[in-house]
Amino acid sequence: MSRSNASTPRGNRQAGAGLGKILLTVVLWLTVGLLPLLFGVGDVRLAFGLVGEPGKATVERCADYNSGADSYTECRGTFRPDDRSRPAVENVRMPPETDEGETFTARLRPDGDSAGFADLRGKLGSLALPALGVLFLVPMPWGLAYLFGRRPGRLSLYAMAVPAAGAAALCVVGLMIDLFV
Repeated sequence: MSRSNASTPRGNRQAGAGLGKILLTVVLWLTVGLLPLLFGVGDVRLAFGLVGEPGKATVERCADYNSGADSYTECRGTFRPDDRSRPAVENVRMPPETDEGETFTARLRPDGDSAGFADLRGKLGSLALPALGVLFLVPMPWGLAYLFGRRPGRLSLYAMAVPAAGAAALCVVGLMIDLFV
């Protein structure tokens, strides 16, 4: 028996390896694009009033913690529900970008432990992370076309540039909103 009959042709092994690389690329690309969408859903639901209790929040104290490479700001305050029959909730975690003495329109999370912005700042800020996920997913058709050896047309470039620019703008505005408001 000859060795050539027992082994697979060299071309078939390379095609299988290429398909595995394409599959791995697609899985990683989807993971990077979908994770920001999944992690941002809770904040979007809170900011747009789908969950939580509406009210006003007042920041009473903020503390900066520095421990080596990890540094963060923790703010606490009082949440007063819009429904006057309900009592105020004290010692509620506030967004770290707030200042002591600041009062803002907020929504209390269902767990009752923290409050988030419910105004334009909260809505735009909550959309920043999902917009980043969309920004990663928009060029995926072009990437797949190149992986399969096809060159996409110029019209598809323009069709992808519009949603990519919109997602990038929403992401930047959502991240920078605290500087302007």
